[in-house]
Amino acid sequence: MALVDELWSGVVVAGVDSVEHELGLSHTRYVALVFSLPLIFAAILESGASLLSEAWGRKVVIVVGQAALAASLLFVAWTHSPWGLALGLAVAGTASGLACGAAQGVLVAADPANVDRALVRWALFASIGDVLAPLATACAIALGCSYRAAMAAVAAAVLGQCIASSRREDSEAASEDSGEAIEPLGDAIAGALRRPALWLWLLAAATCTLLDEVVVALATIRVERDLGTSAALAAAVPVAFALGSVVGTHASDRAVARLGSRRVLLGSAGLCGLSLALLVACRHPVALCFALGAVGVTCAPHHALAFARAYDEVPQRPGVVQACAQLFVVVDVVAPLALGWVADGFGSRAAIACLVAQPGVILACAAFLAPSRLRRADAERLADLGEGPRP
Repeated sequence: MALVDELWSGVVVAGVDSVEHELGLSHTRYVALVFSLPLIFAAILESGASLLSEAWGRKVVIVVGQAALAASLLFVAWTHSPWGLALGLAVAGTASGLACGAAQGVLVAADPANVDRALVRWALFASIGDVLAPLATACAIALGCSYRAAMAAVAAAVLGQCIASSRREDSEAASEDSGEAIEPLGDAIAGALRRPALWLWLLAAATCTLLDEVVVALATIRVERDLGTSAALAAAVPVAFALGSVVGTHASDRAVARLGSRRVLLGSAGLCGLSLALLVACRHPVALCFALGAVGVTCAPHHALAFARAYDEVPQRPGVVQACAQLFVVVDVVAPLALGWVADGFGSRAAIACLVAQPGVILACAAFLAPSRLRRADAERLADLGEGPRP
């Protein structure tokens, strides 16, 4: 599911020039219609639905979300209106967010003590989707089509995944039969409001949007508009980032097991800042691709580990954490708009330089926020068994 989620969202990013050309969009309007407006709509719906999924059952939410996602992607492939594009992406973002949130809830509830590695592995599949998205878009462009053909193909894949999900056993029902006590939903919500660490980690996770589609879009614009590369060759830019993300998430899985999530966050955030500086300095397409790949490697564990630390603050109620995360949609909305304005007024290099704020926030949270009681207890238990570092 993580793979397909990144696959559909990556098509309109890898095909940024195709989207802007066909719909007559400036950089700022592209950012508004592809990122900001869909994010606002999705956040409004997801915040309530994430809580309701705790009562409805996660399997139902997964299946319904995937069906709605397939339908909305077909609409995106068909529409020729900029506002139709925004509407289709908004519905797609909502449906995908609900389905993926419910799927993550299954993982977290199944093994609360091993959330770090579970989410890092989720990020690994998402990174593979990041690799496939620009490849699919480049193939569509090379064949004389546009982003529409790639989006229709992804819609077909989502529909197949929906059918497969509907036939799987409901693991949530089996967990309820175990008789394990779960904190009431109202108490979990009230407790979340009193946990500052939860909100800070969710803020850190929200900033990770900057080093996902946004950095890829800005780098693609720089290569294509500033460095004069063709649209088909510019599709290699997101591939470089995605390959770096695959390498980074694979390495992070092992690093977390050996060093712990805090050390991984500190080290990767520092190296990410250096990689961004190299990305700004590059003036050749090949060098830029290598620098962007380095950014992908170093930022790969940030979102997964930040969200894992947030989940630690409200054990057994991942839907509450997902609902709280929607309050940070202001970061997802304002930041891309601001960066689009900077790119239009001062160039893509200046906009890319602003992205250093993301590893800065991760570095601050990892340095100054103590791990939750659940995280400390699990780390100490693993250390006693000789299977991990002592906190």
